[in-house]
Amino acid sequence: MRFPSRLLAANMVFALLLWGVLLAGVALVAAGVAVFGTLTESTWEKGVQLARWYALFVGVALVREYLPMYVAHGVTRRQFGAQAAVTATLFAPFLAVLVAVGYLLEAGAYGLAGLSQTLDRAHLFAEPTHVPLVLAEYLIELAAWLVAGSVIGAAFYRWDGGGLLAVPVGVGLVVLAESAIGTELRLPFVSRLALGLDVPQSPAVTAGLGLAAFLFGLALTWLVIRDVPLRNRPA
Repeated sequence: MRFPSRLLAANMVFALLLWGVLLAGVALVAAGVAVFGTLTESTWEKGVQLARWYALFVGVALVREYLPMYVAHGVTRRQFGAQAAVTATLFAPFLAVLVAVGYLLEAGAYGLAGLSQTLDRAHLFAEPTHVPLVLAEYLIELAAWLVAGSVIGAAFYRWDGGGLLAVPVGVGLVVLAESAIGTELRLPFVSRLALGLDVPQSPAVTAGLGLAAFLFGLALTWLVIRDVPLRNRPA
């Protein structure tokens, strides 16, 4: 198995393990709320928000961890850039599928228990069982978080503290994607700040803005890493 298939497979296996842990954790929380209180909303909708931060982490690691490793073993920066783009392009829909399957499993469990799987925030889909729309929404969202991570990770790898300048760029990519699907980016520790753009909602606009954010993020990452020197790490 060769790069990028090796890198993609490794991340898929790890994501699958984390998905199982998250699924079990969400199920325990839902069961606890149902037993000791009243369960009226989708628990998976809340828990799966962690997938965004995981996608961001994968994007950061894609450059900071894997770029020096592969270049040191004879892979050119151009080859790495192209193949990392393939990895990101295939990994984002894989995560979206895991999210959709989680919604379906929750729908089955709620149905057996006679519970309502009510959604708490705006989505492209009205029901969690509308699989194509679930996949579309989370593909756009997770792809944006992934490339935002790759831009930020590349900037920090190249410029150390100067990478802070790339954080607003990463946030902008995420805001663009969230606005495309009709939601707002709510930042942690800033409870009253919600970022979003007022864009017309239509399938063409949603798909176009999502694709634009993803491709722009990949292009920015390449501009940063195309001639980046490898850095020595302390032993």
